[in-house]
Amino acid sequence: MKIKKQVFDEMIQHCKSCFPYEACGIIGGKNDMATEIYKIKNTEASSVSYFMEPEEQLKAMKDMKSKGLDMIAIFHSHPFGSAYPSSKDIELSFYDVYHVIIALNPYGDNLIFEAKCFKIKDGKVYEEELIIEQ
Repeated sequence: MKIKKQVFDEMIQHCKSCFPYEACGIIGGKNDMATEIYKIKNTEASSVSYFMEPEEQLKAMKDMKSKGLDMIAIFHSHPFGSAYPSSKDIELSFYDVYHVIIALNPYGDNLIFEAKCFKIKDGKVYEEELIIEQ
C-alpha cells in the first residue's frame, strides 16, 4: 500500500494524541494509494481494543463515496504493544482492505512508533509493504 506522507503524518499524530488509548480510523484512496484520512472516535476508550463510533464511520463512508474514493485501509494503534494484529484484530477483520497498525511505546519523554501494514484473509495475516510517498 502506498500512502501520502501528509496522510501518514496525520495518522501518526492522531495515534499519539489518543495515547494511552487505542486510536482508530479509516483511510480512503484509489488503486492502493492512500490520499485521505478519517480519524474516528474510539468509543471504548481502551488501551487494548477499539470500536469505531458508528455515526463518524458512516460519515467517512459517505464522504469517500462523494469524492469517488474507496476505503483502502483501516488503521488503529497498539499502545504499549507491537505492530502486529492481535487475535481480536484477526477475528474482527470484516473488510477486504489493508490494516495499518501503529505500535506506540514510551521512551523517556517521547513516544516511539512503528507502523506496519497487513492483509487479513480467512484468519491468516500477510504483511504488506507500506510505502510513504510525497
